[in-house]
Amino acid sequence: MIRKRRVQTVAAGGVLIAVVLLAMLGPLFAPHGSGEVLDMPYAPAGGAAPLGTDHLGSDVLSRLLAGGRALLVQSTAALAAAYGLGAAAGMLAALRGGRLDTWVLRATDVLLSLPGFLLLSVTVVALGHGGFGVGAAAAVVLLPEVVRVVRAATLQALQHDYVEAALARGERTGYVLLREVLPNLAPVLAADAGVRFVGAVFIVSTASFLGYGTQPPSADWGLMILENRDGLALQPLAVAVPAAAILVLLLSANLLVDTASPAAARATPRPRRRVATPNDAPNGAPDNGSVLRVRGLCLAGPDGAPVLDHVDLNLPPGRILALVGASGSGKTTLALAALGEIRPGLALRSGQVGLAGHPVLDLAPRPLRRLRARHSGYVPQDPRTSLAPTLRVADQIGEFLRARAVPRAERPERIRAALRLARLPDDPAFLRRRPYELSGGQRQRVALACALAHRPDLLVLDEPTSALDPATAAALLADVRRLREDGGPAVLLVAHDLAQVTSVADEVAVLDAGQLVEWGPVAEVLARPESEAGRRLVAAARASTLPAARPATGAADSTRVLDVDALSAHRGGRAVLSGIALAVAPGGCLSVVGPSGSGKTTLLRCLAGLHPEWTGTVRLAGDALPAGLRMRGRDQLRRVQLVPQDPQDSLNPRHPVGRIIARPLGLFRPELDAEAVRAEVHRLLGRVGLTAEHAGRRPGELSGGQRQRVALARALAAQPEVLLCDEVTSALDPPTAATVVALLDELRRDLGVALVVVTHDLSVPARIGGTLAVLADGTVRESGPVQRVLSAPADPVTARLVAAVPDLPDPAGLAIPDPAQR
Repeated sequence: MIRKRRVQTVAAGGVLIAVVLLAMLGPLFAPHGSGEVLDMPYAPAGGAAPLGTDHLGSDVLSRLLAGGRALLVQSTAALAAAYGLGAAAGMLAALRGGRLDTWVLRATDVLLSLPGFLLLSVTVVALGHGGFGVGAAAAVVLLPEVVRVVRAATLQALQHDYVEAALARGERTGYVLLREVLPNLAPVLAADAGVRFVGAVFIVSTASFLGYGTQPPSADWGLMILENRDGLALQPLAVAVPAAAILVLLLSANLLVDTASPAAARATPRPRRRVATPNDAPNGAPDNGSVLRVRGLCLAGPDGAPVLDHVDLNLPPGRILALVGASGSGKTTLALAALGEIRPGLALRSGQVGLAGHPVLDLAPRPLRRLRARHSGYVPQDPRTSLAPTLRVADQIGEFLRARAVPRAERPERIRAALRLARLPDDPAFLRRRPYELSGGQRQRVALACALAHRPDLLVLDEPTSALDPATAAALLADVRRLREDGGPAVLLVAHDLAQVTSVADEVAVLDAGQLVEWGPVAEVLARPESEAGRRLVAAARASTLPAARPATGAADSTRVLDVDALSAHRGGRAVLSGIALAVAPGGCLSVVGPSGSGKTTLLRCLAGLHPEWTGTVRLAGDALPAGLRMRGRDQLRRVQLVPQDPQDSLNPRHPVGRIIARPLGLFRPELDAEAVRAEVHRLLGRVGLTAEHAGRRPGELSGGQRQRVALARALAAQPEVLLCDEVTSALDPPTAATVVALLDELRRDLGVALVVVTHDLSVPARIGGTLAVLADGTVRESGPVQRVLSAPADPVTARLVAAVPDLPDPAGLAIPDPAQR
């Protein structure tokens, strides 16, 4: 099917190129002038006129060859004008928001409310007949939909961390839109432009048919149809030939867009392949009525390299299987494949997957959706993209229930029950919230509530606790276990932290470089891991449990590089922070921890200037810091740098590493020439433990830990005095997280940079030391030296967080089952 689609793409592209060449170069090969009279009107084909003559007695072939150029030029010009104006208006409206966004939307609403024919006619009358008037009119007709598409795509692109990092360092609007946003909109806009081109050709052809466009005696395909329609019975070729040329142009362009788009690739049916036999199972294990059964699954990347290599899994009803492994080992790819979803760019080589006894890899899209809707629930890893941004909490869960035919009368109670199960409020105020009004942890738990609402047989959780504090994570996992014990679903739990899953999982499967290298009961894997990857994970899990906090060293520094006093923040009229008072000295570290939804990230965004809705005082080295980015000076922006949460999303995938790090150098250190910038980029890479060779790579070629190091190097390029670190270890496996924490500690000690670290991992402040502030319900519940707060918490919130830190049990006290009973 992939080869067939490629053949279709090549064929459509070849036909389109042929028609375009005919239109653009045709006048050079026309045997006669377009207005030259050869014979009587509507003469039949033959002689000097191979296609006959038209209503004036002119050669149809010559007018056909001469008549396509104006159509293509006007259509292309109209499309370019619509996208030039529409892209600028749509991107600016999305970025600036407020009144500008409202005005742009109302203007497009007015244009969309007018019939296209009326808008075309009014514009042509206003600007005059001819090529310019028709091209401008076509652009006006196309413009409102282009604005809408670009605005929607830009709003999605603005959610990426690399855009926020650019805004936080004070980039101008033009740079953000042209260098950070537009390159990532290119695939979407290119596909949309193909569709709009077809529309532009249709509009221009229609205008020519109505007599608005090219005027006689000039040739034009649309005009030819208009001029010769009365002689259709006498000389049909005079109408059929230009109509066929327009039709072929439209059809070939449409087919090329359909077959070349990424969506077409994803929708291609899966190829048939050998079905694995029960003998493929490890140790010949029987099915035992498994909810999930994976046998001999092999997936390969675009280069043919294996991504999953002969993976076998068996998950019986009422069991919890933890799928663990380092970042990039293939955990999420396997979890999606278990639901019949093969990631774009991957090819199925062999194997089978059974969900509730039904094979899924050969199902057509509609039966597959029905099967998954009936038997499975899935919670994706990224909480920012797991919920529809326009739906309220109640509607998010209600849509899942409606799609599964749950009666309307039962939905309100089922919605509240799902929220309670996910440890979320079920009051009317919370039900009315939209995703942007929730913290990352709350969004993750709403996604969990959606997955649980219809009571599935299999629940797939992809890193469900990565955005949660220890207490909430422990409570969530305990609820999952209780749910299973009460007859709930079997659970496939994807995680990179072995310490978190040992308290809830029955079995552990260790994935390493796409291979399942170990699989057994939790106690057995902890006591005697057989694989090298298993031994690394066990060692990292034991090392990541809460260590003894580093004691304060040296005399207390009375100077404060960052001083926060009486800071209160609001969002949408709702108080998020109240009376925050914190401080950090040069070279010091202030760690902020607290339950999900306590306001940690909002506090960091206030300090960075990304959330200007706050009151109070923030001083940077004694100078008051304005609330919003636009009110801050260039030097103030330089001195406070943000390191975003997600290492995969904090770097623009379209730019190489060297350019990413060089941008702050060009912004804040313009005295450096090109050679000095290159040398400084290499020095910064070395400072964070990378090499000069990494400068030529793109983010997609780096591991999670390497991407986080690049984000640190980008922040250090500005020579900041304060680094704001937002959950910089939450998406990393324990060994990688430990190296990043060690690097942060090294940077603050060697460079004197003050750190403000927002985290839900209490091992981070324990390793770095400094001051710890516990935030809950928008207020600081307690603060002080890390060692004192962790060893003798004075507030119940702190005590719950410390008590919830996962700890690996002693293997000596665990009962290891007999392998014969597995």
